[in-house]
Amino acid sequence: MRVVYFDIDSLRPDHLGAYGYEQPTSPNIDRLAEDSVIFDRHYTANSPCMPSRAAWISGRYGVNNGVATHGPEGRTLSSPYHWEGFEGELREYWTLPELFYNERVTTAGVSSFPRHTAPWFYHVWHQFHTPQEPDDQVAEWPVGRGFQTPRAEHVSDIGLSVLEDLDDEFFLYMQYWDPHIPYYRSEEEIDKFRDPPLPPYPTADQIEDDDHWVEGTGTDITSMDEYEEMLAHYDAEIHYADEHIGRVLDYLRAEGLYDETLIVVSADHGEEFGEHGGYQTHWAAHEGTNRVPLIVKPPSSVDIEPGHRSELVTNVDVAPTLADYAGFDAPDAWQGRSLRPLVAGEETEWRDHIVFEHGLFVAQRAIRTDQWKLLRTYHPGIWPERFSDVALYNLEEDPWEQDNVAVDHPELVTELRGKMTEWVEDHVGREGDSLMAVARNGPMGYKVAANEWNSYKYL
Repeated sequence: MRVVYFDIDSLRPDHLGAYGYEQPTSPNIDRLAEDSVIFDRHYTANSPCMPSRAAWISGRYGVNNGVATHGPEGRTLSSPYHWEGFEGELREYWTLPELFYNERVTTAGVSSFPRHTAPWFYHVWHQFHTPQEPDDQVAEWPVGRGFQTPRAEHVSDIGLSVLEDLDDEFFLYMQYWDPHIPYYRSEEEIDKFRDPPLPPYPTADQIEDDDHWVEGTGTDITSMDEYEEMLAHYDAEIHYADEHIGRVLDYLRAEGLYDETLIVVSADHGEEFGEHGGYQTHWAAHEGTNRVPLIVKPPSSVDIEPGHRSELVTNVDVAPTLADYAGFDAPDAWQGRSLRPLVAGEETEWRDHIVFEHGLFVAQRAIRTDQWKLLRTYHPGIWPERFSDVALYNLEEDPWEQDNVAVDHPELVTELRGKMTEWVEDHVGREGDSLMAVARNGPMGYKVAANEWNSYKYL
């Protein structure tokens, strides 16, 4: 079994051609998608970066694995079982790489994430690489500090060198920082994406009204022209990442490995562009942040019906899916479900709601059904005027989450709150509800802002 997993930071699905975007941002991913299944309603169970990766790598929700935010609170992955001591150490699989490792599948990772010192993420790989940028290519961040974020070219360079030496059975994870801020594409690259198609929100009036956010968020989006320029920069970053992902896909094709390799494209979180007042950031459990792409191309030897799927899925489902295709039983403690029946186009009974969270800048939990989304805010961060305790959105009529209709549907609010409570009771881990701990202590982004770090969003 061969698996290649592309993890692209800050990637919104609606900026990919495979999801209907009009700009040519992703020709290589789009070509892959022609052989794949595209999940239209895939969400990261926890956002942003560290909590999201904890969810997919552990197969457990943040409420269970204990990672709901960044910083010290996110550096420890809680035990999936209640076993203690030596017995527990021997019997429990904590992460997907550990499962593959113990099943004698070679595991290799390449990540542009040297800053997130989470031992659980780097644990039990046969090899793990963190490229280092040359001194003259260290990103200049607005916070006045150098921060090494290896770019797509370097990640693919190392990934290709690793591929050349891997055995017949392997799991290769490749994490791309692009298109996360800050944006560093050339004028020539950006020119290709100027005059982008504009979504209905934010409106020009909203951008003008949100001008007072500039100092607090580090953004300088004060006009529609600046907004369009921001989108062009973002699209150019996606195209750059796609170009170097294409190099890896071309290698697999040239070496005769493509057909029989399971390939996944996804993201840790999306990005918000002013729909709710925040620009170039991932700051709440909105659709722009928590809805992310998921493209799955299984080996050609298994059944597949290419095309789009509309089921509600989360990144907690990814680990059981990869284990399923590899022929391994998912550990009992994993909380996701294999997507293999959906990929095959089989009729299968599926969940009618999902729950997902954000714990860095605010403490929020959302429950989403086919039509409705209930958003609970337990700590509003530095934006108490922006968030009500309870918000209800009709996503069929209002996919941009502009109209809170909670007061119009009190019975539905009660029903969804009850389902959310039941979900927590069914999934919470041994150490309690990690999101409530974030709410009690204050989200990390809130605490940074409270310490007068004007650039909190770049953490």
